[in-house]
Amino acid sequence: MSENTIKYAQLVDLASLQTLMDDLHQVIGIANAIIDTDGIVITNAGWQDACLKFHRVNHDTCSNCIESDTALAESMLHGDTFAIYKCLNGLVDSAMPIIVDGQHVANIFTGQCFIEPPDLEFFRGRARRCGFEENSYLQSIAKVPVIPRQRLETITKMYAQLAQSFAKHGADRLKQKQAVAELAALNNELNRRVEERAEQLIQNNQQLLFEKRALAASEARLSALFKNMSSGVAVYRVSEDGRDFIIIGFNKAAEQIEKITRKQLIGKKLTEMFPGVFEFGLLDVLRRVAKTGAPEAFPPAFYRDERIQGWRENYVYKLPGGEIVSIYNDVTERKHAEKALHLTQFSVDRATECLYWIAADAKLQFVNNTACQVLGYSREELLAFSVTDIDPSLQAEHWSVHWQELKQKGSLKLETLHRCKDGREIPVEVAANYLVFEGLEYNCAFVRDISERKALQAELERQARIDYLTGIANRRYFMEQGEAELARSGRYGNPLSVLMLDIDYFKAVNDNYGHAAGDHALQKLGCILVEVLREIDIPGRMGGEEFAILLPETGLLKAIEVAERLRTVVAGSAIIVESGQALYFTVSIGVATLTDEGSSIGDLLNLADKGLYQAKHGGRNKVCSFSQ
Repeated sequence: MSENTIKYAQLVDLASLQTLMDDLHQVIGIANAIIDTDGIVITNAGWQDACLKFHRVNHDTCSNCIESDTALAESMLHGDTFAIYKCLNGLVDSAMPIIVDGQHVANIFTGQCFIEPPDLEFFRGRARRCGFEENSYLQSIAKVPVIPRQRLETITKMYAQLAQSFAKHGADRLKQKQAVAELAALNNELNRRVEERAEQLIQNNQQLLFEKRALAASEARLSALFKNMSSGVAVYRVSEDGRDFIIIGFNKAAEQIEKITRKQLIGKKLTEMFPGVFEFGLLDVLRRVAKTGAPEAFPPAFYRDERIQGWRENYVYKLPGGEIVSIYNDVTERKHAEKALHLTQFSVDRATECLYWIAADAKLQFVNNTACQVLGYSREELLAFSVTDIDPSLQAEHWSVHWQELKQKGSLKLETLHRCKDGREIPVEVAANYLVFEGLEYNCAFVRDISERKALQAELERQARIDYLTGIANRRYFMEQGEAELARSGRYGNPLSVLMLDIDYFKAVNDNYGHAAGDHALQKLGCILVEVLREIDIPGRMGGEEFAILLPETGLLKAIEVAERLRTVVAGSAIIVESGQALYFTVSIGVATLTDEGSSIGDLLNLADKGLYQAKHGGRNKVCSFSQ
C-alpha cells in the first residue's frame, strides 16, 4: 500500500470509532479528538462547555484556542511523540501522533482539562474581560476535570494506541482488499499473456520463451501471496450440477483456522467436507457470486458441524476463469469478547443496587442505570460529580482519610445519606470495595436505598414511645423524659412542675355508656392536652384514666394556672356517645413543683398524686397543689 495513499478516515469505521470514543469519554471523563494530518476532524467526544460555549465563541479567546491547536499540531509535525500545551485560556491540551506502517496519518488530541486545581480568580477576571456571564462561565470551568500530568500522558497514550490499533486493523483490511485486487489483476494479466503467447507462437519462438519466464514469475508471486496471507483463502470450482463447489485451493491460514490439511480437502465437495455450510449461509453466497459475478461481503456468522465450530467473516468474489475465491477470518474470539462485554453491561445496568466506580480523587468514573434512576440524574450529570456532591455528610477534606481507611481494610460497610437531584436526601447502605484495575485505584461501591427500612425502624421506635389510644407518650417514655428534664433542671437551675390528672367518674362513663365512650373520652383528653400545652411540655398516659404532664421551666404558680386552664377547657368539651347524646366530663388535677434537688421524678409524681387525691376528695373538678 503506497504511503501517499494512506488516509486515516479510509482505515476505520467512523461511526463505530465515534461511539467507542464517546464511551471512553464517559468512563475516563477526558475530552478527545482524532484529527488527520490535513486538519480534518475524524472524531471528537466530550469537548468542554468552557471551550465550546465560551472560548470558541469570543474572538480573542478563540485566537488562543487556535494558537494551542497550532502549537500541538506543529509539535507532531516535528516528530514529537507527546506534546502538552497550556493555552492562554488556562486549559491544558495534549497530543500524540498516530503512526500506521511508518506513516504519520493523524493525531490524537486529549485534554480540555487542568493538571492542577484552577485559579478561579483568573477565570473570574477573564469572564469580566471577555463579557462572559460569570456564573455560567465559572460553572463550566468547575466541570473541567483536574488530571495529573502523568495520568494525562498515560490516557493520551492509551487513546493513541487504541486509535492506532483501529487504523492498523483497517490498514490490514485495506491491504487484504488490495491483495485481492492484485490477485485478480495477476490472473487477468496471466490470461492476457497466454493469449499473446498463442498468437505469437508461430512468429517468434524466442518471444514464447520470454513469456514463459514472465508467466513463471507471475505464478511465483501469486503463489507466495496465496500461501502467506494472514487470512484464510479457499478457491472453488462450480460442480457439474451447479449446486455444489469443488475445493481446488486452500492456503496455510485456512488450514489453521479449519484444523484440516489441504491434502484432505483438494478435489472434495464443499458440502461433503463442511456439512454445516447449509445452515451457515455461505453456500447461497457462493451460488450468487458464481451466477452474477458481483463480489459479496458475508458478515460474521456462526459455523458448526461435528468437527469444528466458530464465527467466520467472509469476502467472496469470482475470478475471470470462473473460479470462486473466499477470503475469510476466524472472528470467534472477537465475538466472545463482544458478547461478554454486552452481558456484563446488561447485568450491571439492571442490577437492583446502585453501582459506582470512584477514582482515588473522589471523582465518579462509572455509574449504572439504577444509580441514575434512584438519584434522578442523567449518567452525564453524575459523571461530572465527586462523591461529596451526592453525599452531604462527607466533607471534601475528609475524603483522604476515608480513602486510606478503605485501602487499609479492603472493604467498608457504612450507612449515610445521598442527595437526589430534587433535593431529597435518602438513607443508603454502602458496601465499598478497594480495587486496582489497569494500574489505577478505584472504590467499587454497591449502594442500596434503605428508606423503607429506616421508616419502619422509626415507626417501631415511635410505637414503643407512644400510647396507642391517645397518641401521647406512654408511661415508660414519659418516665424517661421526666428523668431527662429533672437532670436538665438540676443542671441549669430552672424550675420544674408536674401535673397528675384523672377523669372524674370514669368508671361510670364506662358502665353507663360503654367502653367505646370511655376510649373516646381518653382520646378527647389526649387531644386537649396536645392543643393547650406548649411544645416543650410533655403529656403522658400513666395507665387507665390517669395522665401526667411535665412542665419544664415552670414554677408552682404558673403550673397551677396551666392546670386551671386545662380543667376549664376539659369541662367545656364534650364527646358524642353512641346514642347521639353529648357527654361532658371533668378532670381533677394535682400539682407539684420541684423544691428538693435530691428528689427523683417518682418523688415529684407522688407529690402531684397527693394533690390529685385532695382534689378528688374535695369534690372533684378541682386543682390542688401539694408541697413537701
